[in-house]
Parts: sequence; structure tokens; C-alpha cells
Amino acid sequence: MQETTQMYEKKGQMGGAVGAIIQLITGVGVAVLVLIFVGSLGGQTYNLVESDIDAISNGTVKSSVKNGIISGFSALEQTGDYLPIIVLAVVIALVLYLVLGMTSGATGGRGSAL
Repeated sequence: MQETTQMYEKKGQMGGAVGAIIQLITGVGVAVLVLIFVGSLGGQTYNLVESDIDAISNGTVKSSVKNGIISGFSALEQTGDYLPIIVLAVVIALVLYLVLGMTSGATGGRGSAL
């Protein structure tokens, strides 16, 4: 007697999800590295020119330069604070995209990833 085995066939629309997840992970990694590099390079640059800034004799110009540098670091910190919210929004959009079946182009958007 001959045994027959049934082949397993995957169903669902997961083709676009893998690429989107890889792009999400790569994008977050690049964004974090950019924030780290910009912060450290900005701090190092400030350390190099701090003596030049202190040598400025005009008090209005000196305070403007220091205020500009401080506001630049504040903006960088604020951007870093918003990064988790942006990542969460992208993850939610990706999940909704998969659940609502927007990845199925052949079926007219009626299929779903589930």
C-alpha cells in the first residue's frame, strides 16, 4: 500500500510585509545612528571652539552664539524624544496594512494577511 502525503501550501499575503519590516528595522537603525553621530560630533565641535567663543569680547554676540548652540542641542534632544512615537506609528500602520488586506493587488483588496 502506498502512502500519500499532502503538501503544505501557505496562504496569505505576506510578500510585502517582509520587505516593510526590513525597511523599518533599517530605518530605525540609521535614524538612531544619525542622532548619535550628530550629537557626538556637535559636542566635540563645541569643545574645540569653546575657547574661541569665550574669547569674543562683545557680550551680545557671545550670548547669541551660545544660545544658538544650546538651541541646536535642544532640537536634537527633542527629535530623539519623538523617534519612538514615529516608530510606533509606522508599526501600527504596517499592522493595519496587513490586517485590512491592502497587500493583495490581484484580488482587489479583498484578501487579508490573516
